[in-house]
Amino acid sequence: MWYIFIVNLNRFFDFIKIKKEEIESFEEFLILSGFGLDFSGNIVKIYKKGGIKDVKNYLLTTLNGSEKDLRIDDISTYLFAGVNGGGKTTSIAKLGNFFKEKGDKVLFIQGDTFRTGANEQLKIWGDRTGIEVFLGKRGDDPGSVIFDGLSYAKNRGYKKIFIDTAGRLSSKKNLMEELKKIKKVIEKNFENVTETILVLDSTEGENLYSQVDKFKETIDITGFFITKIDSTIKPGIMIPIYEKYKIPFLYLSFGEDLKSFEKFDKEKFVNLIFSTYLNG
Repeated sequence: MWYIFIVNLNRFFDFIKIKKEEIESFEEFLILSGFGLDFSGNIVKIYKKGGIKDVKNYLLTTLNGSEKDLRIDDISTYLFAGVNGGGKTTSIAKLGNFFKEKGDKVLFIQGDTFRTGANEQLKIWGDRTGIEVFLGKRGDDPGSVIFDGLSYAKNRGYKKIFIDTAGRLSSKKNLMEELKKIKKVIEKNFENVTETILVLDSTEGENLYSQVDKFKETIDITGFFITKIDSTIKPGIMIPIYEKYKIPFLYLSFGEDLKSFEKFDKEKFVNLIFSTYLNG
């Protein structure tokens, strides 16, 4: 009898040990997936009570309202903002190419007059897509260049206008104020901006909080365009980002190919994050 009791007790402690190891493994997965410490802690509590199924349901509930269709007006003006290196210009090229292939008359306007090579970069994408690019000169006033570009677009019947802006470090107050001025120039002299899109590099992790904070202080962001989803660093941080700001996601981008982006789908996004964990 005592032997049976000891065997069963050992099995019980083995079960506890396995559960503990599973939880530790899951915690590590969450951190590596970019959820951040605080949000990961909340998820672990749910995992302990109900397992992976409850976790996925919690994340899907958290993402309620996160899916958004891109607004399209008769003449649509899309203003893109974001920090340097986040994939902003590439995102413009992808979305512009999508509309061009649908038969729309598309124009790119380069509002980045600060960075060396900015004109050349957008021009390369214009050549690849067959989309006309309106350029100023380096050092020109960005608001003036964009004003001239929009006048050009209006006079020539362009229906989809994509405006690139300087990649702003959120700490550079003068550049952030310039962005505010650009939006005022557009809204005062033309139609309202159809969408103001903030491009976020999903590999930036918790640094994204400060980026979103600073851009939100400057302009009204209507949607996120998430880049570098194909990175080895998983984009889990985007879920707590949505929980905090309630700004919807428009698109996910992966890779340099013009067609390598898709409309945000919350269920596919959650499954993408957990695919490596569930598949071992």
